[in-house]
Parts: sequence; structure tokens; C-alpha cells
Amino acid sequence: MIRTMNIFKLYFLSIIFTLCAVSAFSQPIPVELTGGNKYGTINISLGKNFTQESKFGFFHMNTIQFDYKDENKNSFIMQDLLYYEPLKNFRIATGAAYSKGGFNYTSGLQYLYTDKKLFILLAPRINIERNPTYDIMTIVQYRPQLSEKLKLYTRFQMLNLFNSEGNIRSYQLLRLGLEINGTQFVLAANLDEYGQNPKVEYNYGVFIRR
Repeated sequence: MIRTMNIFKLYFLSIIFTLCAVSAFSQPIPVELTGGNKYGTINISLGKNFTQESKFGFFHMNTIQFDYKDENKNSFIMQDLLYYEPLKNFRIATGAAYSKGGFNYTSGLQYLYTDKKLFILLAPRINIERNPTYDIMTIVQYRPQLSEKLKLYTRFQMLNLFNSEGNIRSYQLLRLGLEINGTQFVLAANLDEYGQNPKVEYNYGVFIRR
């Protein structure tokens, strides 16, 4: 129970930090809640240039995972990055990341493409520590218009986290549903792989994102 409380305290502190950052950008915070058959997750992610003309900006992402039965499987991951965009859609980012292992300085690259229907983010990153860890995150989101008020919502998100010894954790997140007035919901599936010889663990459920 103590570990669970500490995770939630960190999560709410991160929300306060995010609110302060976002208030400067006048941007709403996208929040996703997922309830699966094994565990639930809460995700927040956002990125914004400081001004419309600026090449500098701020990127924030955090995820809390709460297992229904085993507190040892609870996790909290947060990253806050400042980025510089020397070329359109191409960013150089640096900042800090937090997980069960503590705080680490981190640096990476981001490629971002977005229009009314399609969103793509490719983000390789390295945590700067004694035994560096690396991750590659990919997000592809497609939202075509079905009617005047209704959109199809599809999202694929993949993360590969590894070090010199091999895989630490990988996951693939799948979302399929509808969007009405900026709210997305319906079906969710998470595929998780832990360790160097991973077996796929499945988590199925529903999600709502606003």
C-alpha cells in the first residue's frame, strides 16, 4: 500500500507540474484512462512550442500503471524535455526522466508529423547513466472523419527499452474506437514483454481519452 501511495503522490505532483507548464501555452491536457482485465493505466502526453514562431518548446509524458492484484507490478514513468527544432518536424530534445530506478538525465531526437487525420511521432532516446539505457518510442494515430460529428479513432504506440544486455521492457498499445466532440473511447489492448527472453503478456479492456 505504501508503494501505491508513493506512486500516486508522484503522479499528482507531475500533474501539478504539467498544469503549470500547460497554462503558459494555453493548451488542454490530453488524458487517457484505460481499464484492462489485468491492470489499468493513466497516460498524459503533450508537446508545444513556446510561441508559434519559436523553435524551442516543451514535451511532457507520464504513465502510471496500477495492477489490480500485485503492487510490485505498479509503475510510474515520467519524462520532461526541452526541445529545439532546427528543421521542420525534426527536434533535438534533452531533459530528465523518472522511473522506479530514479531520476536520469536524458537526450534524444524526435520526428513529428501531424495533420487533421494523421499523427506520427518517432522518438529515440538515451538515459545518461553508468550503464546507459536506450528506448525508441513510436506513435501513429489516424482519425478520419466519418460524419459531421463522428470520427474513427485508431492509435498504435510502441516502446522498446533496452541496454547493453538486451531487452528490459517492450510494449505495444493498440486503440480502436470512435471520437465524438474531442473524446475518444471503446477498445484497448496492451502487449507487454519483460526481460531478455520475454513472453508476451496481454491486457485487454476499454479506454476513454479526452
